[in-house]
Amino acid sequence: MKTRHLASAGIVFALAVFFIRPANGAGTNSTASLTDGWKQVPFKYEVQHPYDLPLTNRYDFDPTNNIHHFWVYFTDKPHAPPPNRTTARTEMRLESFSTGECMFDGDVNISPGTFACIAQVFDAKHGPVTMLIAHPDGTVTIGNHDVIKTNAIGHWWNLKMTNDTKADGKIRIYVDNVLAGTYNSRGPREYYFKCGVYSRKDSERSDVRYRNIKMWEKEEK
Repeated sequence: MKTRHLASAGIVFALAVFFIRPANGAGTNSTASLTDGWKQVPFKYEVQHPYDLPLTNRYDFDPTNNIHHFWVYFTDKPHAPPPNRTTARTEMRLESFSTGECMFDGDVNISPGTFACIAQVFDAKHGPVTMLIAHPDGTVTIGNHDVIKTNAIGHWWNLKMTNDTKADGKIRIYVDNVLAGTYNSRGPREYYFKCGVYSRKDSERSDVRYRNIKMWEKEEK
């Protein structure tokens, strides 16, 4: 197994894997084939949230249904005090990986009015590589351009993001287990996945739920 770590301080949670079950939602059979050759692995995470508020003011986890609830207001403060000037967020920052190929897997439900980045593939030293943006009209885009889903608000759908760390590696985004986009990664370096809400300019309240979050990996050959 790869060595993984969280690079920044914060409240850290650990999720242990005891068994593998298919995610609730569309495409159970295709899920089995899509993850064929992958191994589900335990992972740790921290939740970044407005620095002047308790975590529970912007995040909730219900273990009875495995739902993580994230919300934030554009007027909230960033996740770290000045000189930080980033936009307000409530995001799960999963632990880093630097070898092999990894996959984030989770069901997502976006609340009406959300205008936020809801997931990222992140380069630990140089910032986001791929950002998934939820728009109030119900579309989800990669950055501000490629539409990967429409009618995304108010119901559960499955999101998978893969990142291959080798020199010619690719990032692949799947919506309900159908490939929605392929993008260049940045080669061997440290990466991590994020999910939650990272507010966009002129947004108000952004609100999203994730359930059945899993991490998968392929070992280097």
